[in-house]
Amino acid sequence: MLLIVTTVALATAAGLATGGSLRDFPTVRLRALWLALPGVALQYLVIRGSLAFPLLLASLACLLAFAGVNIRAPGFALILIGLALNTIVIAANRGMPISREALDASGQGSTITQLTTDSDGQKHFLADDRTVLLPLGDVIAIPKPIGQAVSIGDILIHAGIAWFIVMAVRKPKTVEAPAPA
Repeated sequence: MLLIVTTVALATAAGLATGGSLRDFPTVRLRALWLALPGVALQYLVIRGSLAFPLLLASLACLLAFAGVNIRAPGFALILIGLALNTIVIAANRGMPISREALDASGQGSTITQLTTDSDGQKHFLADDRTVLLPLGDVIAIPKPIGQAVSIGDILIHAGIAWFIVMAVRKPKTVEAPAPA
């Protein structure tokens, strides 16, 4: 959660520093927000049992569709690619694999026991020798104060979100009509 808050705060600051204004936010309009809302909500719900994985895939499908519909908006190509990479590794493993090394390096080593004993319904699981496509999993450690293990897909998603916010905060450039001859 701290990573997204940091991304939004830094992108907003960058947008303001480059001449933007929150008064005009957002100057970029998004379509099909109704797809994003359940997609995000399902990411944060803890669902257990047989519905956990199908609902996770439904969440990702909503987010992929939302990003696809908005592909021409600034940053959404990166968001779409990041979501696709995360979806591929999650679908292949029935969840997002996370490496022990990334957990330790990000200061989340205390969650290893929880991931090995209570993975039912959780989006993440501790990677092992049966994990496929691990390089697409949460293998990149962001140390404290963020303290989070992320995937290359997550990095692309956050870069896309930052790009979108910077551009949405900035005023659209107006083009003056040429003076009549």
